[in-house]
Amino acid sequence: MSRRHLLRRRMKTLGEIAGILESMRTLAVIESRRLTRSVECQRHLEAALRSSAEELLGHYPALLPVQPAATAWLVVGSERGFCGDFNTRLRAILEQRRSPGEPVIVVGSRIGAEFAALDVAVHRQLPGPLTADETAERLPALIDAINQLIESRGPLRITALHHADDAETVLETRIVPPFGKPSARSKRPYPPLLYQAPDDVFRHLVEHYLFAVLHWLLDRSLLSEHQYRIRHLDGATRRIEDTLETLRSSNNRLRQEEITEELQVILLGAEALDSA
Repeated sequence: MSRRHLLRRRMKTLGEIAGILESMRTLAVIESRRLTRSVECQRHLEAALRSSAEELLGHYPALLPVQPAATAWLVVGSERGFCGDFNTRLRAILEQRRSPGEPVIVVGSRIGAEFAALDVAVHRQLPGPLTADETAERLPALIDAINQLIESRGPLRITALHHADDAETVLETRIVPPFGKPSARSKRPYPPLLYQAPDDVFRHLVEHYLFAVLHWLLDRSLLSEHQYRIRHLDGATRRIEDTLETLRSSNNRLRQEEITEELQVILLGAEALDSA
């Protein structure tokens, strides 16, 4: 098989790979646009619930739970690859912040496999969402895992490590207990009008808030994962284009050499006929 034929086969393969990468990028862009709208709505919901809780705690400070001494971690990684150092950054921060023996809940099959290879003790590993539609489907299992961890270990301060939106830094978000001491500015002159006992209202408020903040967190992380993936795919596509350009130049050079050899053969043949 000639060198030019091998080059053309490689160029065809790289062209097919570039097409696959472009399709993956298009899907990531579509998901990013959907998640951007969802994240914005959830941000307003989280702020409204937090404001209500702070107002309630401002008038009923006895509802504020005691801050637990023990710590646990929730790490939200990626379900798929092609997202650069998305999981590597999370692992690095967890190694810095986590003390030995502190339990970890991991969301995302890809980062879960990396933790297993590093022999990190994981309390529970859950699959992460692939699309915006799957986020709500993953929430019941995540809430169940958190409840089981608290029932087995007692009161815990659970902090989530996650990416958010388009930022390339890892954020820490307190999940449990959800609220701290309210600021003086959040206390209004008159207490809220309640139709249930304050502790019942606070319990329902905490349930709604945890559901909302976990939903918001998963969507923000998934949006950031897609942004990482788009940048990673752009880099891979540029490298393939550079390689294809080099191969095209080599292919043209080999073709010119073949044409030159063919012309020489024709000229030699013509000279041989003239001599005869």
